[in-house]
Amino acid sequence: MNPYDIAHQLARTLKDSPEYKEYRELKKVVDADEEKKKIVEDFRKKQYELQTMKAMGQDIGEGEMEKLHYLYNLASMDENIKSLIRAEQRLGQLLTDIYKIIGDALKPEEQI
Repeated sequence: MNPYDIAHQLARTLKDSPEYKEYRELKKVVDADEEKKKIVEDFRKKQYELQTMKAMGQDIGEGEMEKLHYLYNLASMDENIKSLIRAEQRLGQLLTDIYKIIGDALKPEEQI
């Protein structure tokens, strides 16, 4: 079978997965409320900023971590936002597992 056909089949399967369906529904709910949407965007922006700093070997100050914790706590107070973050984590884990399966299959025999 053609690898591209299999990739398209995998994409369709992922779109039908419970993990993706839950994520999509929760995202619709959160995005429908501008305040909730902004909270999620602010949290993600700060999270990405700190991950980038860490990847570049920069020190992350206590104030930066406090800001991230504040945004996380703010997000966690809303059940829909908290559920969306969890759904994103589950979907991310599913994708990570799939990438690992593909990566392991492509390793030379002596590295397995």
